[in-house]
Amino acid sequence: MAGSEKIRLSLLRDVAGFGGMMAHIGGQRTLTALAFLILGSLTEGLSILLLIPLLHLIGSADQDFAVRVPGALRWLVPGGTLSLATVLCLLVALVALQAMFNRFKSLYMARLLYDFVNRVRMNLFESIGKAHWGVFTRMRSSDLDHALTGDIDRVQAAAFSLLMLAQTALLLAGYLVVSLFISPVMTSFAILIGVLLFAALQPFRARATAYGRVLTGSRQDQYRTVSEFLGGIKVAKSLNVEASYFAQLRATLEKMKADNVAYVRNSTIGTALFQVASVIGLSLFIYIALVRFHLSLAEIVVLLLVFMRVAPRFMDMQVQAQQVLINLPAYTAMQALQARFDAARETEPGDAAQNARLPLDAGLNVRDVSFAYGDGTPVVSGITFGLPAGKVTALIGPSGSGKSTIADMLLGLLEPTDGSILVDGLEITAKNRRAWRDQVAYVPQDVFLLHNTIAANLRLAAPQAGDEELWAALRKAQAADFVERLDGRLETVVGDRGVRLSGGERQRIALARALLRKPSLLILDEATSALDWQNQSLIAQSIEELRGQMTILTIAHRPSMIAFADWVVAIEGGRMVEVGQYRRLKAKSGSRLARMLSGERAELETATPADSTPVPETAGRSAEATAPGG
Repeated sequence: MAGSEKIRLSLLRDVAGFGGMMAHIGGQRTLTALAFLILGSLTEGLSILLLIPLLHLIGSADQDFAVRVPGALRWLVPGGTLSLATVLCLLVALVALQAMFNRFKSLYMARLLYDFVNRVRMNLFESIGKAHWGVFTRMRSSDLDHALTGDIDRVQAAAFSLLMLAQTALLLAGYLVVSLFISPVMTSFAILIGVLLFAALQPFRARATAYGRVLTGSRQDQYRTVSEFLGGIKVAKSLNVEASYFAQLRATLEKMKADNVAYVRNSTIGTALFQVASVIGLSLFIYIALVRFHLSLAEIVVLLLVFMRVAPRFMDMQVQAQQVLINLPAYTAMQALQARFDAARETEPGDAAQNARLPLDAGLNVRDVSFAYGDGTPVVSGITFGLPAGKVTALIGPSGSGKSTIADMLLGLLEPTDGSILVDGLEITAKNRRAWRDQVAYVPQDVFLLHNTIAANLRLAAPQAGDEELWAALRKAQAADFVERLDGRLETVVGDRGVRLSGGERQRIALARALLRKPSLLILDEATSALDWQNQSLIAQSIEELRGQMTILTIAHRPSMIAFADWVVAIEGGRMVEVGQYRRLKAKSGSRLARMLSGERAELETATPADSTPVPETAGRSAEATAPGG
């Protein structure tokens, strides 16, 4: 019993918190909406109250049909009577005004509702955008998509149901006030019946809450399956595993169907019980009104009219309460998600000094840097090396050695657990990390392109860039030639994630986009690992031509893609094992770089001429010629 009471109190707190948030976001408009609801209930009651004097005329021998005004209102009317025409006109006018008012009220409530839902969505969206990058690495992107699209629809449904619940409660209060003017005793009887029925339906509201929690998890599973399938549909089709996704989604949908049917089965039992109980209450109501209190026909008719309106309102309250409880878990899940991102929020730059551009004239220094995720497992430990300004530094090492983690720290996405990163002697901290990111451009292995034009994709990096700037960036990235051959040129739509372009073309567009930022530091993270040697050589040529214009870090596991480097840093098992000039490490027997190069040569020698084409190393010779002496 104590456990169920705690659950009930928790639900009340959740509903109250939800309503409080609606009131907070709505501000003064929430009070206005409440006033509209109260006014609406009063006008509804007045229109019914006008029927009492009209019904008194039934069976009257008088032919003037003068309507006697109820005693409480006679001070408003001289003589205490009105003509039938006047009363009917008042009734028509009141109902017409009520209809116009209800229309205005509905529009007002719709704006209030959408403002609340949009604010909740934007609060979560902004919290996600302002959080540290590290929190994203521990979450499924499909769960975030679902929260911002699927869950928000349920939040809207919960908000609407809560507004309807408030409206029904106020309308019910209005009817009961009217009923009190006719018979306080019978009104009290009607209230007692309604309260008892509403209380008796509590178990069905509890089931609605349980169903709402189950629905949240099922919808996440459904969205996750669809998102993962569509995101990797090419791989799924290449492996002929579409059937496994079909089975997974079918199982989720069947579970959702079974849960829904079970909920409907229980809720319809509650509806049926309420209908039977209402008829029993109505029968008792008529019997007591006629036999015990000897009410007039007019009073009984109006009371019956009120009762027939009041009884469904109790059922409406039950239905709306169930809808709130079903959809409230979506809001609770969104709030928990937002709290998680708010706890990991990046520091916002507070003044012009923190937003100032950091000079990169001498170089970037990584000093005894370590990084570990939340569980304490180290990814990199004790890393120390430098990136000379204007030079090309290659970061090499086997997969999983921590290269991308180092790149993310240099990019300003991750904060070192220990150690520091300095730009010309100035440490990158939480206060200036966002300002530093404005000076860094990043080209990943998996290129992100919008389903839009080439121009729109380039302008992600520089929204105000003109066409001449776009073409200049494309020329630097060795991409201008193929873009000029396209029918639409800059206005060519690249398709979803750039599917209408080849891998090499996508990478060169991504490089051009990065160069539009005019960065101090350019990071290429395995940017050519999936490309053929021809596209690799084009990008290598682009990078070599950028030497001296910016500091460049290239991460690669193919020796041919680091041949243009001035300096090499080797990482293994999260630790730095080698650093030096490219030409010296290449000539040093037993160095990691030498073993890499010999491994690639061995692969080329064992391959058949039809399977491979030698990769030119002109870029490497150029790098050796320009590397500073040791």
